[in-house]
Amino acid sequence: MRIRDVMTHKVLSLKPDQDVQSAIKFFEVHDISGAPVVEKGKVVGVLSEKDIFRALYPSIMEFYNSPELWLEESELEENAKSILKKAVKDFMSKDIICAPPDTPIMQAGSMMLAHRIHRIIVEDGGKLVGIVTRAEIFRNLFKKFSD
Repeated sequence: MRIRDVMTHKVLSLKPDQDVQSAIKFFEVHDISGAPVVEKGKVVGVLSEKDIFRALYPSIMEFYNSPELWLEESELEENAKSILKKAVKDFMSKDIICAPPDTPIMQAGSMMLAHRIHRIIVEDGGKLVGIVTRAEIFRNLFKKFSD
């Protein structure tokens, strides 16, 4: 079984300059947890709920430098509010993991584990043709074995 057999062909995408609040609403409306970020027809990043969630909390260094700022609930909430107004490009992952449509799904699953990601951008000749998620691979792989 190949990625092309299980991928989503109609790819929902975000723009780098749109605000995070609109991206969160986009995720809710479409019941997705992440999407590629496309500019001028080219994938420039991927934004996921995990990227946004990670931005809510300090890095280890930020915490050690100013622990008092990160222990106050009001400060954490103010940080969360400020994130909503910022651009998707500020939080998206720029290290994009892509694969061609003829990639075996077992290999795609391995790539996801190795890179700690939940989706792979599917490109054919540099053109975005789909997206495959861990859930799609999981469901289809075990469906094949149970038939």
